[in-house]
Amino acid sequence: MHIGRYEIRGLLGRGGMGAVYKAAMPVTGRIVALKALRPTEILEDLVGADRLAEMFFQEAATMAAINHPNVAAVLDVDRGGGTVPPHFTMEYFCGNLGSLMGETYEVERESRRLGVEASLAMARGMLRGLDRLHYEGVIHRDVKPFNVMLAADQGGLGTVKLIDFGLSKLRGERTTAHKGMVVGSPYYAAPEQEADPESADERSDLYSVGVTLHRMLTGQLPDLKDAQPLGVLHADLDRSWDDFFATALARDPSDRFRDGRAMLDALDELEARWRERMDAVCAPPDLLAEPAPTAPGKRLRSAPLKVGLKEARAVFGLDDLWRPKAYASGTFLDNGDGTVTDRATGLIWEKFGSRYPLTWERAEAHARRLDKNRYAGRTGWRLPTVDELATLFTGRTEPGEFCLQPAFDPLKSRLWSADAKAFTAAWYADAELGFVSWQDRTCRFFARAVTG
Repeated sequence: MHIGRYEIRGLLGRGGMGAVYKAAMPVTGRIVALKALRPTEILEDLVGADRLAEMFFQEAATMAAINHPNVAAVLDVDRGGGTVPPHFTMEYFCGNLGSLMGETYEVERESRRLGVEASLAMARGMLRGLDRLHYEGVIHRDVKPFNVMLAADQGGLGTVKLIDFGLSKLRGERTTAHKGMVVGSPYYAAPEQEADPESADERSDLYSVGVTLHRMLTGQLPDLKDAQPLGVLHADLDRSWDDFFATALARDPSDRFRDGRAMLDALDELEARWRERMDAVCAPPDLLAEPAPTAPGKRLRSAPLKVGLKEARAVFGLDDLWRPKAYASGTFLDNGDGTVTDRATGLIWEKFGSRYPLTWERAEAHARRLDKNRYAGRTGWRLPTVDELATLFTGRTEPGEFCLQPAFDPLKSRLWSADAKAFTAAWYADAELGFVSWQDRTCRFFARAVTG
């Protein structure tokens, strides 16, 4: 299947205005995200075809006009014609914040907590991207986790990239109101935006960042009617965080942070206080202590499986948020030769992992290369199964993870498994946040081989 010059490789998502596809560029084969204008009949009747086309190209123009590390770039725009729908292409990213948090369409359900450092990093990326938009007079009006993409980096969770400017407007611009058309997403939109979408300004976007940050830290949406102290939901957060959210989520826009820079400054102060507090309560490890011997546990599955989405949680033993129902109690010993032994399982892990994030096929090749070269004088190196990767989870991602000394590089936490989901997708584990998920094999995660 083709749309214009682009070969379609799969559907990434569908909404009222159309669909987003994974596509390959002609000649180079570079993977991009292609957004096509294919509105539902209801929306077309409600808004009109001409106005929808105007909104669609306005979104492309808005993204293309702004060059910033935290805003996704538009690569190409085509007005279509005949059977080819209007479409534009933009950078393709495998991950997004919504998936990282484990958020579903049942937004009220609890999501995964990301940890203080990761949550602050995500919020900062969102605020920097919004600050650039606001400087140009653009109000996003639909800031939410699934509109925050994560670009693959050399490590960590990735760089924030804001997308989906279909509902954005220029400061002071009055757009045509359409009865029944909702602007923004429930739970994340500011009160004034829900009451009157045209009244939304920069502070409305900042409110949405506040909701997202609260959820990243606690796994819950803020309860504005019966708010409890943050310390009840997260033991590492003191009253200064309550003061921050009282401002960020103020019902009256005039009581919120005046702009993104002010909110960023407040986050810097919060993090400084948090680090000072954590340094005071985290005792340094006893570097001379010998690790206690641990009896080997049950033998783990080492043979790869092909597991579909419906049966995956049962097969892998995962809960509703795709975390292990029971965590291993690994005792990791650095062997001093680039390997780490887990006394609880008998597994021997590659300590450093691949230097760069790799596609699934390249991750497989990385493990084969280690085996061929007898890395650390050992053979049998391979990609681990999900069962084996799950033994790297501590089950203590928050609160208190700040005090843990990781045996492996925490920036290389998203790791490919040997288990397949389908011909084009495979399972991976996030050892830092403690969950299992799947992705297209062309996505890039780290490889950490195992033997023993």
